[in-house]
Amino acid sequence: MCGRFALATPLDDIAAQFASEPLSDLTPFEPSWNVAPTTMVPVMTQHGVHGEGQVPRHLRMMRWGFRASWAKQSHREPINARLESVHEKPMFRSAFERRRGVVVADGWYEWMTTPQGKIPFFHRRNDENPCLFAAIWDTWTSEGTTLESFAMLTRSANADCAPVHNRMPVLMTTDHLGAWLSEGDSPHETPNSTIARHPVSKEVNRVTANHPGLVKPIPTLFDQEYG
Repeated sequence: MCGRFALATPLDDIAAQFASEPLSDLTPFEPSWNVAPTTMVPVMTQHGVHGEGQVPRHLRMMRWGFRASWAKQSHREPINARLESVHEKPMFRSAFERRRGVVVADGWYEWMTTPQGKIPFFHRRNDENPCLFAAIWDTWTSEGTTLESFAMLTRSANADCAPVHNRMPVLMTTDHLGAWLSEGDSPHETPNSTIARHPVSKEVNRVTANHPGLVKPIPTLFDQEYG
C-alpha cells in the first residue's frame, strides 16, 4: 500500500488552505480519481530543486516512483517507504533528511482480500478535509535529463484501516505540516475514528479508468461482511 489515490480538489484551493505557493501555470495538473504509480503528481515541499532548505512552501510536479540521485534507472522503483526504517535505508536516508514533501489527496484506495477476490475500498477523512500524505523525494540527473520523483511513507494501519490492509499512509494534520517539512518531525499515529472507508467498483483496477464514479460506494454488502 498505497498504490492508488484520488486528487480532484482544485490545486489553487489546496495551495490556499495549506499556505503554499500554487503550482505554476506552465505545469497544469488535471483532476484525477485514479492516480497511479509513474504519474506526475503535485508535491508540497519547502526544499528547493537542489535540496536547499527553507524556501517558501510550494507545489512542484514529481513522478510517483522513487529514484535516488545516485541510482540507475529501473523498472522496479519503489512507490512507498516504511516510516519505521526510512532513516536507515541507504536508498531513502538522504531524502528523509533533506528532501521531505507532502502529497495532498482526496483519499486513497486499498484492496481487501476476500473469498470473492480482492475488493477495492476507498479511504478518506471523516471530516472530508484533504488527506496529507508524508513523502520523500529526490532529484536524479543523467545526460541532461532531470527527474524529480517521490515515495509516500507508510506505517502500521490503525483500527479504521486494518480490516482492509495492515499498512496505511503516514497522515498528518495541518498543525503538523510545517514541522514535518522543515524539521523532519515525524507525524503522530492517526487516531482511530479519523478515516472512513467504503467498497468501490473494480473498475478502479484499470489505470485508464478515471471519472468521479470510481470513488462512489457500490451497492454491496462487502463493507458489512468484511469489515
